[in-house]
Amino acid sequence: MNNQNCLLIVDDDPFVRDTLQTLLAPEGYQIAFAKNGLQALQISDELMPDLILLDVMMPVMDGFETCERLRANPKLAEVPIIMLTALDDRDSRLRGIEAGADDFLTKPVNRVELRTRIRAILRLNRYRRLLTERSRFEWAIEQLDDGFLLLNDGNVIRYINSAARSYLDISKDDSEIAEGFLQQVNKHYQREPAIAWENWPSGNITHLPRYLVRPETNEDPPLWLQVNVLEFTSDQVREQLVHLRDVTEKILLQRQMWSFHVMVSHKLRTPLNALTVLPVLTQKDMVLSPEEAQSLLQIVQTSTDRLQKQLIEVLQYVDTTSLLKLNTRFSLSAFPSLLTTVQNELEIKTVTLFIDEAIQEKTLAFSQEGVELVLRELLSNAKKFHPDHAPQVEISIKPVDAQKISLSVSDNGQHLPTEALKKVWAPYFQNEKFVSGEMQGMGLGLSMVAKLIWGSGGTCHFENRDDQTGIRVELILPLKDGD
Repeated sequence: MNNQNCLLIVDDDPFVRDTLQTLLAPEGYQIAFAKNGLQALQISDELMPDLILLDVMMPVMDGFETCERLRANPKLAEVPIIMLTALDDRDSRLRGIEAGADDFLTKPVNRVELRTRIRAILRLNRYRRLLTERSRFEWAIEQLDDGFLLLNDGNVIRYINSAARSYLDISKDDSEIAEGFLQQVNKHYQREPAIAWENWPSGNITHLPRYLVRPETNEDPPLWLQVNVLEFTSDQVREQLVHLRDVTEKILLQRQMWSFHVMVSHKLRTPLNALTVLPVLTQKDMVLSPEEAQSLLQIVQTSTDRLQKQLIEVLQYVDTTSLLKLNTRFSLSAFPSLLTTVQNELEIKTVTLFIDEAIQEKTLAFSQEGVELVLRELLSNAKKFHPDHAPQVEISIKPVDAQKISLSVSDNGQHLPTEALKKVWAPYFQNEKFVSGEMQGMGLGLSMVAKLIWGSGGTCHFENRDDQTGIRVELILPLKDGD
């Protein structure tokens, strides 16, 4: 028996108190005593016993009144009470039940019966408390917007709250629960990044956030759930408490901020650089021919016009409700022109492009802004990490199946260590420390690329080239339905 169980014995007879203590000592209980009803009320309020043995026949305040007053105290209302009485008539027992007693023992008590009754009541009371605590816990969990599941071996659903049912589209039908957690997830979500889910539900060796991503469709907006899991063992069974948190707003905000930064930095840099000729025109000792002055003024005028146009585009970009709308169209026929623009702005000399003839006129379920951002990030990295900052880039676009294409970007820079390859999609991960030992930039680019691709229903793969030094990035992108 749990030696933490506390019993309060209430009896005005010291002989009875000593006898009961002797009978119960082998059970290992913590035992306290009260000589009368008033003392019992005071000690019970301070001690919060697990069970009270209460004598009926006591002076000043008998056991019936003491029981009634104990039940009137909210703190003590559920403490089990066994009444000890020499009275064996029916009316006394009915009165005791009305007062709130849980059980009765007739004096002189039988040792075996006393111990058995106490054990049974304590066990039932412990079970009742567990049920009460569980019902309170479940009520609280049901009020939360976050999803919670209790799993066995990472898949068998033992408990699921309403929010998790909604996220996983699980009705009250037990057959859907019986299918298992992963089976329900796979119906509606991509598990990203794939490497973080490889050891599910065991420890995440990459320490990357685990996401469930429901791509945007014509009918539904995108949904991002971050998945956290606490593993423990109960009755020799591996169990997991899984927490599903909606981080869609956070992901979209990160993506919008990053895309805005990339767009502004590239759109404004060129016209601003051209305006550096203005100080030349204002130098007092500068002698220019009319043709030279006209040429410089033309550069300033062109750059000013371009800067104005670019600023207007930026303001329009900010005014849109969604800076990147994934569920739009981009024709692969426009890819060569877009690539040339990005290549020239980044001043990368050698870029070769291959597009399979079977998909040259296909349309991606991806925005032009998204494709441009992805190209800028991948080509910028190719240049940044090349030993001479002069990479040779190969881009290949091929069909995967009727619904998806593969966009592969390869360079001839350097290989990355295995540790770096596992973490390239992590926020704030900086490849520079593996390549040059430097820590430049914020390291958000590849993480944002991954989120763009995952949010569209695509996947990402990053690897060292096996035919030469350099990196190969493969993006699987969805085609527009019906295209």
